[in-house]
Amino acid sequence: MKKYLSFSILLIVALFSLSGCFNRYIVERWDREPVVKVLVAENVTEVRVSANGSHTVSSSGGSTPIVGPGSWEINNKGGLSVAFNTTEYLTNASLPLKVAPDEHTTLTLNDKAYRGWLAVTPGSASGFNVINMLPLEEYLYGVVPREIPCSEDILAAVEAQAICARSYAIARFGGHRRQGFDVYADTRDQAYGGIAVENKWGTEGVNRTRGLVAFSGEVLLDARYSSTCGGRTANSEDVWSSAIPYLRSTRDAPLFGKPYCAASPYIDWVKEVLKQEFYSVLARSIPSGAKIKSWSLDINPKSKRVVKMIIKSDQGTHEIKGSVLRTAFDLRSTWFKISEKQDVMVFEGHGWGHGVGMCQYGAMEMARRGKSPKKILKHYYKGVWTARLYK
Repeated sequence: MKKYLSFSILLIVALFSLSGCFNRYIVERWDREPVVKVLVAENVTEVRVSANGSHTVSSSGGSTPIVGPGSWEINNKGGLSVAFNTTEYLTNASLPLKVAPDEHTTLTLNDKAYRGWLAVTPGSASGFNVINMLPLEEYLYGVVPREIPCSEDILAAVEAQAICARSYAIARFGGHRRQGFDVYADTRDQAYGGIAVENKWGTEGVNRTRGLVAFSGEVLLDARYSSTCGGRTANSEDVWSSAIPYLRSTRDAPLFGKPYCAASPYIDWVKEVLKQEFYSVLARSIPSGAKIKSWSLDINPKSKRVVKMIIKSDQGTHEIKGSVLRTAFDLRSTWFKISEKQDVMVFEGHGWGHGVGMCQYGAMEMARRGKSPKKILKHYYKGVWTARLYK
């Protein structure tokens, strides 16, 4: 039977000087690969967990080995009910309920296959959550192909993506401890699709970088990335509140030439919004009853991103953050300008995503040009270096 152990992990990074010439870092190796807890279903009232072979089910009353395949129907309609192969199995059932596969067994949640264990835990109100617990590398098998196209010709970019995804996940261990998980399975953290999305070159990229994570100085990298930067990445504070030293705006192009992400279908985009809708959205972001006199965009001159919109009304001056504008108008990025055209407002922009950190289309083009995973990472993150935490 597979056994995945929970344990707390202490990461120690020590800086020392060698021969007075340059600095190097020592990373204390972990003695085993960590387990990550991924929230794969949130506040649901019924789920079906199936096993294609022998497995063990555990609850507060103990553990029971189940020989052979079967399906668990769990619902919370008028009280928690747990049935195995349509027959009521547990009386006075309580959560958490854990299903652990034997060595050659795979579990599915509502017909979607996952590696590792599945645990049904209390959610909010009357719902419950389902958490997938599995080794970190196996989690990455289901993340990397969801985050970047995976093929042999861009394997260096796939490897860079694997290092970023691994670093990001480790940086968030325990981030939702009270709810019993580490990361979401969607864009609130990293997209994770389980076994169905795994492919040869995504798995190859993960295996080639096993245990490798990225640092800047003595800090584990909060490895942000997005689809298309549009030709220049953004500063962290252009999108979020704090300035992070290694997340600095950088020109995403060779010294002479087009942006690395020029092949992206999202390098340039245009969106038109009816003028009436435009001002209606702005009105919802300022004090009720205020009449708009004028507006202007505050743009970071280096990253080209809209930091905020400044609105002047009969009740004073108001600000709307660029990221809020992006959400309000469903724009691809915060790199845009606005012009008036008869009864519409025209948004002309570049890129897709927040634009901070690695540009995935850019990384793919750099890989095609022969750049190594480390060269790609160094291009997008200032002062980055990598180390292997476990074998």
